[in-house]
Amino acid sequence: MFDYSVVMLVIVDPSVEIALPIDLDGAMAAALREAAGEPFVIPDEGDDPGFDGADTHLADTDTGVWQDRAHALDAAMAVTVGEPAWTLDTLTDAAKATALIAWTEYREIGAMHTYLAKHGKPEPSARGVRMLDIEMQCAARVAMSQGLAQHQAEKWLSEAIAMRDRLPRVGHQLRTATITPRQFRLIVARTELIDEQQWAPQTDAAIAAVLARRAGAGTWSAKRLTDMVDRIIFRHDPDAVRRRRNKATDARSAWIVPGADGMATLGATMTAENAAIAYTTVRSLAELVCPADPRCPDARTSDALFALVTGTAFECDCHQPACTAAIPTPDTLTAWLRERQDTAVANGRVLVHVIADQATIDGRHDEPAFMDGHGVISAAHLRELLDRDDVRVRPLHPRAHPADPTPMSLPTHLASDPYRTSTALDTYIRTRDGYCTIPGCDQPAWHCDIDHVEEYDHTNPTTGGQTTADALSTKCRLHHNLKTSDNGWLDDQYRDHTGRLISEVISPEGIHFPGPAETNTVLFPALETITWHTPRPDTTPPPAQRITRTRNRTKAKHARRRAERATNRRLRLAHESDGDPPF
Repeated sequence: MFDYSVVMLVIVDPSVEIALPIDLDGAMAAALREAAGEPFVIPDEGDDPGFDGADTHLADTDTGVWQDRAHALDAAMAVTVGEPAWTLDTLTDAAKATALIAWTEYREIGAMHTYLAKHGKPEPSARGVRMLDIEMQCAARVAMSQGLAQHQAEKWLSEAIAMRDRLPRVGHQLRTATITPRQFRLIVARTELIDEQQWAPQTDAAIAAVLARRAGAGTWSAKRLTDMVDRIIFRHDPDAVRRRRNKATDARSAWIVPGADGMATLGATMTAENAAIAYTTVRSLAELVCPADPRCPDARTSDALFALVTGTAFECDCHQPACTAAIPTPDTLTAWLRERQDTAVANGRVLVHVIADQATIDGRHDEPAFMDGHGVISAAHLRELLDRDDVRVRPLHPRAHPADPTPMSLPTHLASDPYRTSTALDTYIRTRDGYCTIPGCDQPAWHCDIDHVEEYDHTNPTTGGQTTADALSTKCRLHHNLKTSDNGWLDDQYRDHTGRLISEVISPEGIHFPGPAETNTVLFPALETITWHTPRPDTTPPPAQRITRTRNRTKAKHARRRAERATNRRLRLAHESDGDPPF
C-alpha cells in the first residue's frame, strides 16, 4: 500500500493556468468510509438553498454514498501510477461508483414509467399494427435522450422495471456495489420465469441474501452466478421450470446469419446434452488430421462440421505425400461415428458428465442437478436424461455392500503412486469445483487439470502437498501454467473457522484475489460427508541420481511458497477470529 500522508497534489490545466487541487487525504478517508459503510456527512453551508432556504436534498443518504464514492476517485483523477495495487484499487473504487450510477439510472427510469402509467395516455398506432403503450412511449423518451435504438431502450426499461417490481432486494445489492451492473443484468435475465409468481419475493430475498452473505468473501464468475440463481429458482417451483423447459425444447431451431468478408455464422439450438455430444463428435473428426496440418483448431472444427452435415470428405491440408492421417471417407463416416459411440459406451468413456442426488434420481425429490459445461439443470431435465439408452449411472460414494447403508471410505491416490489421484478423488474434485477455481474463470471442470495447491514434495510427501481432497483443485491449463511458473503467482486453499473451504490467489505484488464465492458443495451438501483414506507415506526409495542445481532451486521455491501460504493463513484466520470477513 502507498503512504497517503501527502498533503496535496495539483494538476495544472495549461489552457486556463489554474491549479486544480486534489485532496488525497480526503480521498483516502472517503475510501475507508466506503469500505466501512460509514455515512458521509455533508455540511449545510447555505450556498445551495432549496425553495425553503434549506439544503434538504443533501440529507438523502444516496447523495452521501455518491459523494464518498466519487471522492474516493479523486486521487486517481489526479495522477496515473500504473503500479498494480494502485490500479486495482482505482478499478474497485470506479466499480463502486459505476454500480451506484447504474442503480440510479434504473431507479429513475422505473420512476418515470410509474409516472407515465399514472398520467400517460396509451393509444393504438394509426395502422393498428402496434399499441403505443406506456412501455413503448417511456422507452422512446429514453432512446431519444440517449441516442439509442428503440429496442435498446426497451431492454433498459425492462431491466429497470425488473429492479422495481421483481428484484428490489437484488437491486439494493447493486446499490451497495455487492454486484456489478453486468451481474445485475445477468440475474435479471435468469429470473424472467418468476415474473408475477407468488414466490417471486422469496426468490428475490433468497438471491439477495446469498449475495450479501458472500460479499467480499468470494468472486462470482458468470457461470457460478447463473448456477446460484438457477438453483434457487429450480427449488422454488419445479413445475414452472418444467413448463419453461418444454417450451424451450419445442422452440429449438437452426439459422444462418450473414457476416462480413463473405463469411456467415451457422447456429442451432438443441438440448444441452445433444449440443455437447455433437460438438465432441465434430472435434473428434477435426483431430484426425496429421501434425503438419496448417489450420488452427477452430478452422479445422468448422471444416469438420461442414463435412459431417453435407456428407463430403474431410481431408488433412498438409498436402504431403506421406501424410499419416487416417480419416474416414464420406461413405464410411456414418459407420465410423456409430462404432466410435458404441465403443465409448462399452468402455465407459463419458461424453457428458451429470451430477445428481440419489434421491432425485429415485424420484423422491426434485433437487436440481449439474451438467458439466452447462451448469445447473432441473430435475425434470435429469429424468429425461435417465431415459436415454446411452446413459450410465455410477455412484460417487459407493457402499461396501448393497445391504450395508454405511458408505465406504475412498482412496485418495493410486496404490502405485501417492502423487496421482484415484479415480474417485479425481471425480470428486471436478464435481465439487464445477469450474476452474481461478477467480472469474468458467472453464468446465472436466476440461481442467487437477492441481496440487500446495506443491507435492516427491522426496518427502508428509512435508506438504499430499494428495487429499482439501489440497487439490481444478485449474484450466492456462491458469495452471500461470500458477506453476516462476513469475511469483501463488494460490492457497484451506478451511476457515466455519469449516468452509476457502481459496484465493496472490499476485506477485502480494494482492489477494478471493476465489469462487460458491462451489457445488452448496448444491450437493452430501459431498462434504464423503470420507477418504489417510494418504500413506511414500516408501518408494528415490532413484539414484545426481542432485542437480535445478532440483535444489525447485525445492527451495516450493519451500518458500509453503512458508508464504502458512503466513497468509495465520493472518486470515486471525482476522476471522476478530470478527472480520474472510477476505
